[in-house]
Amino acid sequence: MTVGERPLVYAPRTTVALPRHRLRGWTVKGYGISATRERPPEEVLEAARVAAGRTLPPAYDAEPSYAFTVVHEDADGCYVVVAWWSRNKVILHSRTWLSGWDDPAAWRPAPAHATACVWELAAIAAERDAWVRHVASQHTPDFAAYLSATHSGVF
Repeated sequence: MTVGERPLVYAPRTTVALPRHRLRGWTVKGYGISATRERPPEEVLEAARVAAGRTLPPAYDAEPSYAFTVVHEDADGCYVVVAWWSRNKVILHSRTWLSGWDDPAAWRPAPAHATACVWELAAIAAERDAWVRHVASQHTPDFAAYLSATHSGVF
């Protein structure tokens, strides 16, 4: 499967906030996007949790560790952006994976350094804004407010 080859015309898609979870010391927020239904099916969401587990580095010692995923299903396959905030609270690291419908759990790195599509970028932008508002711009970060800030709707 290639990325960015199939012609598309933008049309809004539904983004839903997923329940956050803990993974090897990380608190992980999540978003689901689907081109064909309200949200990706559980098998795709579970496969994305596996990809996050493979991607996230060891959690920070004695500091909170926060990450998020954006899981996106399309007619040609599944995508997951795994992103995590740096120890200094101003750098976002990310890795993008893709898989085909024949095996949604067979994630491989997105080719050609693909980062995110326009639908995924809306969730990433919302995460950036919440992080800056509640964490990066505060002398005392409000992690609870950051975790409560989510992004859902049709974008």
